[in-house]
Amino acid sequence: MPHLTGTAPVHRALAIAYLMLVLAGLSASAQADTLKENLSSLRQEFNLTGYLKNETAFRYLEPRAFTKIRNIAYLRGRYAINDMAEITAAGWGYYDLAYDLFDYDTITARAERDRIQPLNFIENLSSRKDSGVIDLREFYLDLYLENVDLRLGRQFIIWGVMTGVRIVDELNPMDFRELILPDLLDYRVPLWSTRANIYLGDNEFQLVWIPDIQFHRPAPEGSEWELLQEVPGTVFPNSFTVANSEYGIRWSGTRFNTELTLSYFYTWDDFPVIFRHVPIEPVAVDGVVAEPEFFPRYTRIHMYGATMQRQVGGQILKGEFAFVKDKYFGLGTIDRDNDGILDNQGELQRDHIRWALGLDFNMWKTDISPGITQWIILNYDPAIIQGEYDTAFNLFVRKELPQYKATLQMLLIRMVTLGELYVKPKVTFNVTDLFQVSAGLDLFYGQQTQVGVAAKNGKAVDILEIEQRFQFLGNFQGNKRLFLEFKYSF
Repeated sequence: MPHLTGTAPVHRALAIAYLMLVLAGLSASAQADTLKENLSSLRQEFNLTGYLKNETAFRYLEPRAFTKIRNIAYLRGRYAINDMAEITAAGWGYYDLAYDLFDYDTITARAERDRIQPLNFIENLSSRKDSGVIDLREFYLDLYLENVDLRLGRQFIIWGVMTGVRIVDELNPMDFRELILPDLLDYRVPLWSTRANIYLGDNEFQLVWIPDIQFHRPAPEGSEWELLQEVPGTVFPNSFTVANSEYGIRWSGTRFNTELTLSYFYTWDDFPVIFRHVPIEPVAVDGVVAEPEFFPRYTRIHMYGATMQRQVGGQILKGEFAFVKDKYFGLGTIDRDNDGILDNQGELQRDHIRWALGLDFNMWKTDISPGITQWIILNYDPAIIQGEYDTAFNLFVRKELPQYKATLQMLLIRMVTLGELYVKPKVTFNVTDLFQVSAGLDLFYGQQTQVGVAAKNGKAVDILEIEQRFQFLGNFQGNKRLFLEFKYSF
């Protein structure tokens, strides 16, 4: 008995220790379950997507060259803070190996380009490259309040309904690093903005405030896509000030079975106005000929817009309309007051109309979207360089081939007034749900811009008078190329 009595405390201690271990195990298990639940909840609240992509292009006209071997990494993350708020961030980085592997002048076809360019374009060309780029594309906070949605931060704001056409949709400027060839969102410039969507019954009002003032970005100087460059001495408005901010309001609703919007946007013209003091016939004073003086600056415009979409049978009819006030248009050589100086500092302020009409329909199991756009300058003056009417036709065709896991598509843009054409056929193979391979062509047709005087046979001392004309797509008729793309999404 003493033996048994003496061991009782030990048994009790062992029992207590065992109980503590059990409780600790249960606590650890509960903590592990809680951790798993928290991680699972975090995964549900945080969403990360993106892609890795290679874009390779080969110009098959002389001088033949690989003009792009661009490797891109894109990430987009979204975190739901709670039921009323979430944060979105997106960015990309890319590097072009073409500049490491091939001669820059060959890539840009400079020797060929300089031979036919006007003299004012061939001097002091720089060698800027669109490579080694890291860019924050989106970073904004969404707040979901009663009858109001707020988005604050760096974002894209899209008002148009036409595919690939900008009539009302002028809120984000364009990046012309590859002209109009990138995907729709890729050639937009994101801006720090505030957007509020207010819902009142069947009506939605969107208020926009943009203090981040940026303008169209030209392609790198000297590159194969160089066209519209910043003019030296251009006066830029200060950004992030109330006075220089852009403002917009849009109403949207459904009336008569038609989706309608009405909008107003007080903005800056994304192209500078080149005011200039130019003698019509240069006169030498003390043996010195007066040089033209240029005063480029950005100006304000008012845009009143409307869009519509309506289903008609199995087709969707859509259109856009804009009335734009106070835009300046460049003048040709004109001196009506006979003072020997170019009239109106080379620019004339006029209102103009823009409109577009398109149709989406399916025929032969193929999606077909034709459209027409036009600019009309009101109170037109024949001295304006741009024509009174500027008309363009576009066509987009897309066909699925499920038996081959492939998609065929083609984009065609016909600039009727300028006599230019761009055609982009493309085929995409879905190797897996996440991996795609695409191939296609970028084809340009038309005349090139000609202004000033040109060097005949490449000799600066041999000057040739040339016909004055301004073109867009035709300037790149020598850039016809094949392209190949590999894209892995996750």
